[in-house]
Formats: sequence, structure tokens, C-alpha cells
Amino acid sequence: MFKNSWLILSLLIAVCSCKQKDIKSYVTENLVPIQTISPDSTDFSELEEIGKAIGDSRIVMLGEQDHGDAPTFMAKTRLIKYLHEKMGFNVLAFESDFFALNQGWDQLEKNKNKMDPFVSENIFNIWTKCIECEHLLFNYIPSTFSSKKPLVLSGFDNQVHGSYSSKNLRPFLDDYLKRKEINFTKTEKYIIDFLSFLDSISFNRNIEKQRNFKKALAQIHVELPPGDSTAFESILLKSLMTLTEKEISFLSNGPDQLEIRDRQMAENLKWLVKFKFPNEKVIVWAHNSHILKQPGLVKIRGLQRSWKNMGDFFTADKQFDKQSYILGFTSRSGTAGRVLIEKKYTVPAPEVNSFESWIPVTVPYAFVDFKRYRKENPDMKTPFLMKGRGHVADPAPWSDIFDGIFYIRDMYFCSLGTGRRESN
Repeated sequence: MFKNSWLILSLLIAVCSCKQKDIKSYVTENLVPIQTISPDSTDFSELEEIGKAIGDSRIVMLGEQDHGDAPTFMAKTRLIKYLHEKMGFNVLAFESDFFALNQGWDQLEKNKNKMDPFVSENIFNIWTKCIECEHLLFNYIPSTFSSKKPLVLSGFDNQVHGSYSSKNLRPFLDDYLKRKEINFTKTEKYIIDFLSFLDSISFNRNIEKQRNFKKALAQIHVELPPGDSTAFESILLKSLMTLTEKEISFLSNGPDQLEIRDRQMAENLKWLVKFKFPNEKVIVWAHNSHILKQPGLVKIRGLQRSWKNMGDFFTADKQFDKQSYILGFTSRSGTAGRVLIEKKYTVPAPEVNSFESWIPVTVPYAFVDFKRYRKENPDMKTPFLMKGRGHVADPAPWSDIFDGIFYIRDMYFCSLGTGRRESN
């Protein structure tokens, strides 16, 4: 009987092993073709498979290979409309100014004449000046504010760049610190090293002034009330600390300047999800390289050191990992480049036996659910080539790095818009 038990167990293991699919077979058999990425399309039926894959996830991250990928922006716009109208996602958080897109947006009168210039001046112009983003930013979002469930804007980038920040960051923090009776505000160093430097933190190349600003922030942090640790102002001050640390690293040729920024973007996003929008579903708009998980699994050619990013820092918390669906974007061929940079470039053709080569050339757009593949094939972690970070393929077990992939056959770069579109 003991021998029979082992025989049965061996047969079961063999059967289970046979059910394991290699990633190429899974992709070709489970590809979900999509016919259109037009933001004007109101028939969301072909996006329902993406909705099923997302399931009850509370955070959906939407990537892009480069910050000028026009068809990606159109596809993301259509997906955002679907997520908002059919799945109850009511917050859209951009890779843009944390202070401006939270404090500034919250204070903004929500009518189109106010929203258009605010969005144009406080979200990075790689998106606001792209014609393919105009429908989302200057038509769809304002239109939702006449409904019961508006699509609220937010941001998580610790880089200070918005016009709202240039006008309001200094008085906002000065008022807060004085209300909290921070003794440091009564010193000359507070005026010289902190307040006077706030407006130039993102572009000042004087490393000594950056270091003095960091010391001033450290002193302020010591005096902050413990009860304010999760307040917006406290997170904002931490954001500024990591911003100056990133600038110091850049000016001293440090190897961790990108990682510093990504770590704080993850902290800002955690704060948004946990404290500002605890009962809302959140869409995240960012680059593929910011949202992907386990970046150490990507074998980047020519890169000797490992790197960490926002997606990895964010999903290191198992609670957030469980609540998230990370959708990367990839493309077959075409041209790419950013809207305000004159030089464009050719997207390399798919490499032999790469993810992009597995998609039939007749398919213009498609979706593949990697999360389901992981569940059905827990032991299959074979690396394969895919353009997962940007427009160049890298070998990696990409099914462990993204939860899903949106494929675009023909890539092209943004058309230059005005940065503001009035309603017709």
C-alpha cells in the first residue's frame, strides 16, 4: 500500500508538471486582441477581460515605455474611462508635483476655466502639450465634475515643478511651521537656508546650498510634533528632504539619485492610498520603469549594479502588493520621442523569440494577463525578451515583474498641442 501511495503521488506530480505551460505557449493561447484604442469609443466590452484580470484590486498602475508614446496615451485614456465608469476608480494620480496636485488641486474651484490652466501648468508638459492627452486632461476630467462621481486628480512625484508650487509652497510651509511653533523659524538660518532656497531646490546647482537646506530640514524634523507624522505637511517635508538628497547625489555623481526619487514616490503614493484616499480606488500614471516590480530580475545590458524603483518599494508592503495590478505597455515597432524634444528615434524591430514577436502581426493591440499565468504556473520563471522598461528589449522573467501587458503594434510619437484645449 505504501508503494502504491508513492506511485499515485508520483503520477500526480507528473500530471501537474505537464499542466505547467511555458510563457510563449501561454501568451499565444491566451492573447486578448483589442480592436481600438480610440478614447471616443464608448463600447467597453472588449476591455472586460482586463477588468476581470484587475478584479478587486484597489490600485491600478498604467505604464508607458517613453514619455511621448502617443498610442499608449490614447490606450491609457480609454482604460481610465473604463476604470472610472465601470469599475469605480475615482482618483487619477500622476507622476507629477506632489504639492501642486494635492494641496493646489484640493483648493481649486472645479470648473473648466480654472481646471484647464491649472492642469496645463502643474502636470509635466510631456503630457499636457501632447495632443493625444488632451481629451483626457482637458475634456474628460472636467466633464466628470458635473457627475456624482468626479475623477479626482492627484500626484506623487517629489520633484517640485508646478506653477502652483512656485507661488504657494513657501508661504504654505512657512505658515504651517510657525503655527506649530517650531523654534527654528525664529533663526536667521531658517530664512537663509530654508525659506529662501525653497523656490530653487529643483534647479539650484550649488551643492553647499543644497546641503545647508538638508540640514535645515533635519532641524525642522526634530521639532515637528509626533502627532503630525502622517499629516500632509509632514509627508511634504520628507518629499523635500529626498529631493535635496537626490540633487546632492546628482551633483556629487552619486549612483543612487534615481533610486532616491523612486523611494519617495512610493512613500507619497502609499500616503495617498492609505491616508488621503483610504476608501477610493486609485489609478497611477507613470513610466514602465517606475511601476514594474522586482527590477533586480531585469538583466539590463551594460548595467553592472542592481536598481530599485517605485513599484518595488511600493509592493514590498504585502498589503499594497495584494491590492495592486501593474499593467505595463510594450510595442512592436515604429518611432518614438518626446513632444518638446526635436530628435526622435526608431523603435527597434522585435528580437528573435521575444514577446513582441509572439504576437501575430495582424493584431494591432492586445492584452495578456501575467497574474493568471503566475497563478497557474508558479514554478515557471524562465526569462524571456520583452521591451518592458522602454523601447529596447531586456531578458527577464517579465511575468513576475508586471501583472499584465498591453501590446501596441505601431508606435508613434506625440503631436505637439497647445497644452490647453477649450471645449467645442
